[in-house]
Amino acid sequence: MASGNDKNNANNANNVTFVNFRTRQRASSPEEVAHLEARVPARRGRTPQSPSAQVSHRHFGSTMGPAATRLISFISRRVDSGRLQRGRDYARAGNVVGLDIRVGAAHGRVAGSQNQPFEVLLQLPHRSSAQLLELSHIMARESNSLRLAREGVVSEELLDILLGEESQDLRVRCTCPDGALVCKHIVAVGERLAARMDADPGVVFALRGLDFRTLERNLLNEAGAGAQDVVALSGGRNLAESNELFWSGRELPDLPEPKTAPVLEDSDMDLLRKALRAVCHTNIELLRAVSDIEELYEHLTR
Repeated sequence: MASGNDKNNANNANNVTFVNFRTRQRASSPEEVAHLEARVPARRGRTPQSPSAQVSHRHFGSTMGPAATRLISFISRRVDSGRLQRGRDYARAGNVVGLDIRVGAAHGRVAGSQNQPFEVLLQLPHRSSAQLLELSHIMARESNSLRLAREGVVSEELLDILLGEESQDLRVRCTCPDGALVCKHIVAVGERLAARMDADPGVVFALRGLDFRTLERNLLNEAGAGAQDVVALSGGRNLAESNELFWSGRELPDLPEPKTAPVLEDSDMDLLRKALRAVCHTNIELLRAVSDIEELYEHLTR
């Protein structure tokens, strides 16, 4: 009888499956996330990454530019993974109901759990007039810097002045009750500001009270000052050195590449309608005439 019970117990023991469900742990910083991923790399199906490598360089499916990448990096380094993901979800869902670009700061409004939107402030480090003037000096030394800036390509040296060198340089504040240094509302505003920077490369300069027209004027002044320096320096040179300096000079920027735009889009349609009213008796005839001209232009420019 005892042997039968022992046999049944042995069979039951063989039928028991022992499962070790890992204890779920919360991470409050990117460093802790990297530590946890390093412990279970096979379970996640990927190799562990450093905290800096975990910062996403893609924004809603598209690659971010240098300015947007640095802004997102500043925010991501100071927030836990949970708030980071919820903030990005907020941005995708359209919870950011307002974004105001001002000199030195960006003010955002995020719809949350309360009736009134939460107020978010992203404040850049202070820059003096001399530091902002240094932007023109740097761009004057870099070839095609203005053209690249219009395309959203900004050097690291320029970003140090425009946005800051370290994540702590960016001061953040939110009116929500979350006691964390960086909440999901701050993340959401940062995501929308990064998207604005990608859509309009001039935003990162507007945060410093600058625009491309001002930068172009400053660069022309820099070029004039550089030419005067060349003339002054050439006084102590011999004829051969002066000729070489005259013919070689500095490296010239690339020629501008104006975008191709249809003439009708750049034309004043009000003037066209005004001219056609002399031969059109009704508004319907006027609209048809404008439409016919547009079709003719499209046919001729194919």
